[in-house]
Amino acid sequence: MLRRLLVLDGVVAVCRYQDDGTIIDSAGLISEEMLSKLAQFALWYRRMISGNCDVFSLFSQMNGWTPARGWVVRGAQMSVLSVANIVAMVENKDAAFNTILTALDEAARD
Repeated sequence: MLRRLLVLDGVVAVCRYQDDGTIIDSAGLISEEMLSKLAQFALWYRRMISGNCDVFSLFSQMNGWTPARGWVVRGAQMSVLSVANIVAMVENKDAAFNTILTALDEAARD
């Protein structure tokens, strides 16, 4: 299922992880060690974003911010995108971010 995300332009690796950061399924062009680090990063970043969204929702008094549906961390050459418990590493120069986020959202519902 995750392998079909690899055909999207720019996607280098993708994984689904459990609430303890253990990888459930993965595919991609990076090492198992790097996939494990990616899953751990995604787990902790998701936790941080969740808390930040709670605070923003409280201060802004705007509905719809929680629970957070996903996030993006954009680096100079690579980015990490996540929806629910699925995370993808992408190369910026080739990535269609909206397409990838939509595909991640669909995969998270499967």
